[in-house]
Amino acid sequence: MRLKYLVVFLFLTNVATAQKSFHFPKIPSAISAVEQAVPAGWHLFSKTYGDLNNDGTDDLTVILEANQEINETRVYGDNHTAIIREKQKPRILAMFFRDKNSNQYQLSVQNNNFILRAKEGGVVGEPFEQMAIKDEQLYLRFKGGSVWRWEMGYTFKFLNNSWTLTNAISSYYNNNTGAFTERIFDFINRQLFTNLGNLYQRDLANRKTSEILLFGKMRTFDTFKKPWAWEIMPDVYL
Repeated sequence: MRLKYLVVFLFLTNVATAQKSFHFPKIPSAISAVEQAVPAGWHLFSKTYGDLNNDGTDDLTVILEANQEINETRVYGDNHTAIIREKQKPRILAMFFRDKNSNQYQLSVQNNNFILRAKEGGVVGEPFEQMAIKDEQLYLRFKGGSVWRWEMGYTFKFLNNSWTLTNAISSYYNNNTGAFTERIFDFINRQLFTNLGNLYQRDLANRKTSEILLFGKMRTFDTFKKPWAWEIMPDVYL
């Protein structure tokens, strides 16, 4: 019996050690093709091209996903406390500026946290909806939920040598009643626009309001951990 317990203990110890030994790979600082950005054990999940720094050339942004699941601790509810442990495939966001002279893509930022994982969309399933580059900005869109469905959108721009959150949109609706709330955040001009209404009763006028958006410092990939991690006002999370 003691031997049985010893075997189980050693097995659990090995599993714990394997999980603790996981480290995110370091994306190369310069690549000439998108395939070179993909580390061993990972695959390309999404990519988009577009001018991010107004130099007339198409830059590159990719999302990479691990081939294997790990036990990953994720932040929810605030920007500091990791409180949810999930078994899932990690994802990496990597953004590159294209150098006109060398035609190589130079790594601008690697972010291991912001992109939602496949199981973080609730019963809706995969939460990733869109990634695009427009007007020198990166657009990211996610969706999920169950009875209450939600959509989140984020816009980042390279300002003061950091990828800064310039705009965001948060909307949610009840799939049964149609009641919805949409909030549009303009961090540059510090404005908040709110739209309340019902998806199934369009004859009823929606109620739209605008107000000054109160917050501290602008958020970047360094200070905005991931979706649902910034309580920007009481009980309102981005």
